[in-house]
Amino acid sequence: MSAYKLSYYTIFSEPLNSREDCILFCTRTSEAILISKRVRDVLENGFLTKLPLETFEYLEKKKAIVAEEEIELFSIIAENKDEIINDNNTLYEVIQPTAFCQLGCDYCGQTHTKDFIDDSLQKNLINRIREKATNQKYNQLIIGWFGGEPLVGLPQIRSLTKELKKLCSELNMSYRAKVVTNGLSLKENIFLELVQQLGVDKIEITLDGIGIYHDKRRNTKKGENTFDIIFSNILSICNRSNFHDLGCEISLRCNVDHRNWDGVSPLIQLLKKHELQKKLAYFYPIGVYSWGGNTAQDKSLSKEEFAEQEINWFIEMLEAGFTPGLLPGRVKEVCLAVSKNSEMYDAFGNIFNCTEVSYTSFYEDTSYVLGNLKFNPETYSTNRPLSDWNDVILEGKFPCHTCKMLPVCGGACPKSWHEDMRACPSAKFNIKDRLALSYIISEKEGRELLFMDTETTTEFIEEVI
Repeated sequence: MSAYKLSYYTIFSEPLNSREDCILFCTRTSEAILISKRVRDVLENGFLTKLPLETFEYLEKKKAIVAEEEIELFSIIAENKDEIINDNNTLYEVIQPTAFCQLGCDYCGQTHTKDFIDDSLQKNLINRIREKATNQKYNQLIIGWFGGEPLVGLPQIRSLTKELKKLCSELNMSYRAKVVTNGLSLKENIFLELVQQLGVDKIEITLDGIGIYHDKRRNTKKGENTFDIIFSNILSICNRSNFHDLGCEISLRCNVDHRNWDGVSPLIQLLKKHELQKKLAYFYPIGVYSWGGNTAQDKSLSKEEFAEQEINWFIEMLEAGFTPGLLPGRVKEVCLAVSKNSEMYDAFGNIFNCTEVSYTSFYEDTSYVLGNLKFNPETYSTNRPLSDWNDVILEGKFPCHTCKMLPVCGGACPKSWHEDMRACPSAKFNIKDRLALSYIISEKEGRELLFMDTETTTEFIEEVI
């Protein structure tokens, strides 16, 4: 047997029961495996040749065990680059049909104006996408409608969708879209139009807690409350008798900082009261971060504080009947910035390869602006900021290159790191608690959790998730 070692990218949970079984989480493959104390001892002490062949081969397949000479960081970065270079199935583009938003959220870094992408820019945008789709054969086009508030630009969404669908038909591509919205304009008839006519199959809405929390931070620019309207819209949509048949996923996001973190639990209970846990694709809290040079992050919880609270929220969500994503999956293409082709277009025709830089003077006249649809494509910059992110990780400029969680976060937001903001996901700080919760879930579901033990003649392995 060649020389092997325990992968650096493995994490053991704390002992889970009286036998001291634990979960081995392999971040290179996002696999969670229940193992006995004896196997853990063998792995941690490097006695890999003592493992039964069946067990050894399984762990090697899951990349819990790797060849002694492998430099795993190189392998991970190579896999990431491979994914980016060879991702030829889907063209993903983000469009901001308007620069306007009805809300005046105090942590938003954008400057909103009543501007909309005009007909000439729409034509040039379609030509831009047509050129990409012609030069590179794609199977599908996915559009992300973003803001400002995209639904304020519904007429522009309609006209662009018509042309985009026509383009997809010509080039034999499928078409679908998703919308990130504040939910204020998401009336039932608008929802039906988005889903049945405009190809939308995913909608994400933001609620920052129940009304007393949400309305202090997500009110209109005139200071009017918005929670009741948004929540009423959600209930009208989700309570339709044919909601599931329509095939559109509705998810809720809760932006959290020191001022509203204690509003998350009441929101979970409100969602449970209305049985939305049975209808929402998912609900997730996320920490507020600085945007457009503002200081929103100063009000946010620390990464460690958020991670601690998140476990409590996970427990409440599980008790309420939600199925939160406890264990992170492998991330090879971390965001639009590292993509070779994907871009975002704002209502003024500006082109970006990052979704966090539009509608703010902080990034005007910077390299984040690749060009403008008003002008000849020959004037567009081919220098895509942050696209070298994997090389930056490899060079060790940020702590990602020594982090065991790198395979399942991809380094997170490269722009944040470059702006001296720690971008680590919460899972880095609560992964052992997440593993314990995943074990408890499996126990409650009555699944038989078999484990490996070197004393037995037949080895059994079962992944927890």
